[in-house]
This record gives sequence, C-alpha cells and structure tokens, in this order.
Amino acid sequence: MDLKIAFIAPGVHYHAGPARVAAALIERLCEDHQVSVFSHTIEGIDLSKIKYYRVPAVTRPNFLAYITFLISSTIILTVLSLLRKRDFDIIHSSGYGCAFSANVITSHFCEREGHRLEKSNIIEMPHKSVLQKLQALDHRIYRRVVAFVEGLVFGHNSHKACIVVSQSMKREFVCHYGDVAESIIVIPNGVDLKMFTPANRPLYRDRIRQRHGISCSDLVLMFAGGDWERKGVSYTIEAFSLLPLTDVKLLIVGSGDEKLYGQFAELKQVRERIVFVSHTSVLWEYYAASDVFVLPTIYEPFGLVIIEAMASGLPVIVSRVAGAADFITDGVDGLLLSDPGDINDVAAKIELLLSNAELRKTMGECARETAGKLSWNCVAQKTIEVYNSVLNRERRVI
Repeated sequence: MDLKIAFIAPGVHYHAGPARVAAALIERLCEDHQVSVFSHTIEGIDLSKIKYYRVPAVTRPNFLAYITFLISSTIILTVLSLLRKRDFDIIHSSGYGCAFSANVITSHFCEREGHRLEKSNIIEMPHKSVLQKLQALDHRIYRRVVAFVEGLVFGHNSHKACIVVSQSMKREFVCHYGDVAESIIVIPNGVDLKMFTPANRPLYRDRIRQRHGISCSDLVLMFAGGDWERKGVSYTIEAFSLLPLTDVKLLIVGSGDEKLYGQFAELKQVRERIVFVSHTSVLWEYYAASDVFVLPTIYEPFGLVIIEAMASGLPVIVSRVAGAADFITDGVDGLLLSDPGDINDVAAKIELLLSNAELRKTMGECARETAGKLSWNCVAQKTIEVYNSVLNRERRVI
C-alpha cells in the first residue's frame, strides 16, 4: 500500500542523534511511499524523492528553537489541511516537534526522566562562567517546556501511536506516566552496516591518526557524542588518567565544552594524550582509527554511537542504562558498567581490553555480528507496521 507520509523533524541529516535517525528512516520510506518532509534543515537526502517543506524556526536558544519549530510546523500542517493541498495518511513526528498534529510520535528521550536526573543533580551542567550559567538556564527551560509537552502526549489515553527506542526507555515512561504508557511500541534504532564496517580500518586508520598526530603503534580509546555531562566525559578522562599504559591516546569526538574538560584533563595530567575533535561528518573514519570504544553514560535512551562502534568491529564499554545495552552480552560483544561513576571499574575494563589484543579482536568480531541484526531496513519495516495499525484503527472508528 502506497502511503502518503508527512515526516516532521527539526533537523534531517547524517551528523548525529535523532536527525540521523530521521534521515536513515526517510531514505527507506521514500522508496515505496510518498514522503513529505517538514524540517528546518535537511542535508544528505535526495530531494527529488521527497516533497520538502522548510519550517522556519530560530536556532538559539534551544528552548526558543523548540517552541518556534513546534508552532511553525503545526501552523503549516493546519494550513495545508484547511486548503486541502495535502492529505496525509500518516503524520509522523520525530520527537515532540509537531506533537499535536501527529498521529505517530517517536520519542528519543524521556524528558521527564531527564528532568528528574537534572533536578536531583545526578546530571549537573557546569555553571561557573556567565556563558555556562546562560547555557544551563537555556537547558533547564528547554527541558521543562518539552517535558510539559511530553506530559500532554503521554499523560492521558491518546489515539496517537507512540514509539520509543529501547525497552529501558519504555520502563521509564511507564514509571512516570503509569498504565497509559503500556501501549508504547519499542522500535530500536538501526545502523548502516555498509557505512560502519571493519572494512574501513585499512582505508582510514593511518590517515586519521596522521591527521591528529597519533602514532600507528599507539592504542586509541574513543568516546563519541554530545551532552558531555550526561554521557560521562569526565568519567572517561578520569578513568583514562588511571591507566598504567602510556602508549594510549583518547579520542573525544563530538560537541562539548572543550575548554572545561581540557582543563580537567590537565588537572589529571593527561591533556597531552587527549585529542578533541569537535565535529566530523565522517564518524566511521574515527571508529576505524580506534581500538576500543567507551561511553560511561549516566542516562542514554539508546546510543547510536554504541551500535555504530560495534558495527565497525570495536569492542565497547558502556553503561547498562544505555538502551543499546539491551543487545550486548557482557563479556561477549562488549563490557557493561553497572555504575558509570565507579572510575576504578571503568579504568579496569579499559585496561583489560587495551592490554589484550586477542580479546579485542574476538569481542570486536562478536560486536559486529550483534550489530548486523539491527538494520535500518528492519526499522523501516516495523515503522510501516505501526502506520498500518494506526490506519486500521482509524478505519474501525469510522
């Protein structure tokens, strides 16, 4: 059945996070269906295969970016409906960017859980400088606004189909919203197995290392992601400082407060062995240059970078709270952290892998095999099944 799908997401691109999920899913949906994309920015998508509507929105501060996108996307869809210019079978919102118009919503983050962790200072934003205080204020307002909208969506019985990306995330929604969250559907994120592959190692390993002054003989530990406070950059740096091995470099890839954490690395006397890479659109090349991946995150609904690292053939060390940990067998295709704040445990697991080449090889091969079960084609198929269930339910109501 050829469906007319409206897909709403603030950003659609392959750089990181939910925007990458949106891009991967849209590319597969438009192969068999008519897809209209409503977003503020779009990159890496063949626009000849979709109908694109640019949604006007500010980009800073974050809370205002969210509010303006929510209002703009809702107005555009309402006007199109009133003018009968577009009649969609499915309106799918990635996140809560068009929560009120959508009949399918994919949540990538339990906002109420995030708010709880931040309110209790389990996740704490730096707030020493004026800039940090402003950023922390922006983040708090954003979290409260989006948590409020989330509550409107999940706080009562709704006809909307709600998708989350992990079983642990569903449990969080049930904890915060009770029985109404029992109907939430779990569809884990996927990975591009051609883009993220062990075959990249001979292609990019030496090139990336040379670019950043890393010797071919050095061992490389890699961390990737944004929201460094939540994802445990400080834990990674501190654990790294405890390693007895000196021929190890730490790659920190992603956006964050490099100055703050650079100073922390200096305090721990490891700054000269850390390479910060603030942004890259070729993350697979950095996996290829690395030997072990680590993400001691405090809270992580899924963690695309975990599955991408595994698909690239890297052994991973990640927190049990990460949604992607659902697919990891401890000691087989990765090592799981019960407490990411237990720095000695993080350091011990890193040392175990870095000091044993055979274990890295075996675990990396198993990691690739596990990641092979999580394709984007499978994600798209499961999403279409949700669409059909929504349409069947609406027909029964009529």
